Amino acid sequence: MSDLIVMEKNDIYTTSLIISENLNLKHENVVKLIKKYSFIDKLHVVATRKLSTKGRAIIEHLLTESQALLLVSLMKNTNEVIDFKCKLIDAFIKYRNIVTKLTIQKNSADWLTKRQDTKAMRRECTDKIQKFVQYAESQGSKSASKYYMTISKMELTGLFLMEQKFPNARDVMSMRQLNLIEMADEAIADALEEAMNEGLHYKDCYKRAKEKIEALSKIFPPSPLPSLFDKPIKKIE
Repeated sequence: MSDLIVMEKNDIYTTSLIISENLNLKHENVVKLIKKYSFIDKLHVVATRKLSTKGRAIIEHLLTESQALLLVSLMKNTNEVIDFKCKLIDAFIKYRNIVTKLTIQKNSADWLTKRQDTKAMRRECTDKIQKFVQYAESQGSKSASKYYMTISKMELTGLFLMEQKFPNARDVMSMRQLNLIEMADEAIADALEEAMNEGLHYKDCYKRAKEKIEALSKIFPPSPLPSLFDKPIKKIE
């Protein structure tokens, strides 16, 4: 079962599309049910967003916890629906706890200071990656511009267990995780700089940076972190 919750800043929702997919219902039928019982949107305003799915645009409704639970309560209580209700309730509880923890964390002076420190290191790492992109292009790489995203994904997938989705992974990291990602940024920056200075082929430069992350992952056990990426990292030529 896919993730049941989406986040918009610190607001949590499920969606009409998530409900339809998990209950094997046509999305249009779920939307009709929402519109049929107009009192649903009186709990909160039902928000919508346009998505492109399989080449066609659809309107997805964002539903708050109250709206979503009321909606599924209007459905026939099959075993599938009951199972989904339980999982949806658990998911909302989990995300409410996450939002509470994030709010407390972002009010911490120590955390805010550390977050600023990691931004400085990230800027340095970004500069080295951009230099590496130019280096790879000079050696004939046709898709070197993708290395920035690839290296960022490599850090997250190599060092963290990823469960939920947030706009920026670094904004939801704990102090321990911020320390680790700062070390990773520094390791990548140093590895790329050293490899380029040695005149290595760009693929070997990337390999050296990857080895640094793999070494860190062996030292520090992966810890849970929100997921930003659904697809596996693609090989870059």
